[in-house]
Amino acid sequence: MGIVIRCEDAGLCFTRGSRRHMVAASLRRLAGFAPRADGTFWAVRGIDLSIRAGARVGICGGNGAGKTTLLRMICGIYEPDEGTVSVAGHTSALLSLGAGISAHLSGRDNVFVAGALHGLSRGEIEARYDEIAAFAELDAAALATPVRYYSAGMRTRLGFAIAATLTPDLLLLDEVLSTGDVAFREKSAARLHELAAQARCVVFTSHNLRFLREHADQVLWLDRGRQLAFGPAADVLDDYARFMKRAA
Repeated sequence: MGIVIRCEDAGLCFTRGSRRHMVAASLRRLAGFAPRADGTFWAVRGIDLSIRAGARVGICGGNGAGKTTLLRMICGIYEPDEGTVSVAGHTSALLSLGAGISAHLSGRDNVFVAGALHGLSRGEIEARYDEIAAFAELDAAALATPVRYYSAGMRTRLGFAIAATLTPDLLLLDEVLSTGDVAFREKSAARLHELAAQARCVVFTSHNLRFLREHADQVLWLDRGRQLAFGPAADVLDDYARFMKRAA
């Protein structure tokens, strides 16, 4: 199977005064890290990995490890400041609860807008609409309602249903399936396995080591922006668990 993601010595630096630097500085404070005296902060650096089609890759690491930043680099929100990140095929991303969902539009309208942004014709979206609605477990009345009235769980279900039903070559998920409704989490995890069986690539972050063990075949371990390990899930997670135990 071909390579879907290739990172070669990839890094991203936040510079004082930039919007992304201010966001990074806030995250560092929340994670308990001291501010950088020189006004710069390498959110991730030295990332080297290749991910093939059909892989289910989990990313682990503590707060401030660079997990979300790396996903944003992969999906093109951020350009690397050094090295390269290349992605083959169509990407669908859900990088926060309800991300990409407009609160002012109805659930139905959000489905059609998202489909159009993914390059689908109206007919193609209509062909997938019932599947999306069923997966999201939203009835016609809910789908006709503006999303601002949805609960967080409803937004998450709609966002994941849209992202996972548009048959992307690469699906990126940031901490959206390891918490919340158990039944929906299990159904979503089954969908990840289906995508992998179709040679689709899935990359997801999680703090839940059990979820990573059950649903990832490879794991990338990040610590303060650095890649500490990338390999078989069981091996990397065993090392990570030992590291966390020593650090406790």
